[in-house]
Amino acid sequence: MGARLIGLMMAVVLLSAGCEQITSASEPEAEAEQLPEIVPNLPEVPTLPPPPFPTTYADESYSVYGLRQRPSKLLDLDLGITGYIIEIYEPPVCKKRKKEECPKVAAPHMFIADTADQTDRAEQLLVVGYADNQEQLQRARRGRRTTTIAGDVVVPKDLAVGNKVRVKGHFTLISSGGFNTSNGLLEYASHETLAKGSAN
Repeated sequence: MGARLIGLMMAVVLLSAGCEQITSASEPEAEAEQLPEIVPNLPEVPTLPPPPFPTTYADESYSVYGLRQRPSKLLDLDLGITGYIIEIYEPPVCKKRKKEECPKVAAPHMFIADTADQTDRAEQLLVVGYADNQEQLQRARRGRRTTTIAGDVVVPKDLAVGNKVRVKGHFTLISSGGFNTSNGLLEYASHETLAKGSAN
């Protein structure tokens, strides 16, 4: 009986060992699979073109381009702008006998830009406040020293389309004379003519 029990136990042990061998033989060892090397395919770093005009010039005046680049930082500051006079407002000719029948005349104003041939209004800067009315401009052009009604601005007599000028003034959205624009305007204080246009 004891010998039979011992034999039975030996058989169980051998059988279980054989099962373990079969089980381990049927499960191959997992091998680490090496993935192909990934080479990133990124576009080349773009070369940004240089700005069309400097932000500021050697005299610390701004270009119209430079002013447009940082309007919120320069708003309500006194500064200088260098550019070309593109257009000077001239009232429409009215031949009617009664002035009341003529179109309303706007206050004097002009536009300057970074080039003398700039036709895009968005690239031009409105300049106002150098005269209160056309009569003041006419007196100044005749050689009489004329100031604005407030007396703080000498009305210029040498403004002409095509001239390159450096204008000093106050950069704002709404002028004291009622002009307003969302991208800012310059309320005139003084100017210097740097070069005369070819037509002058």
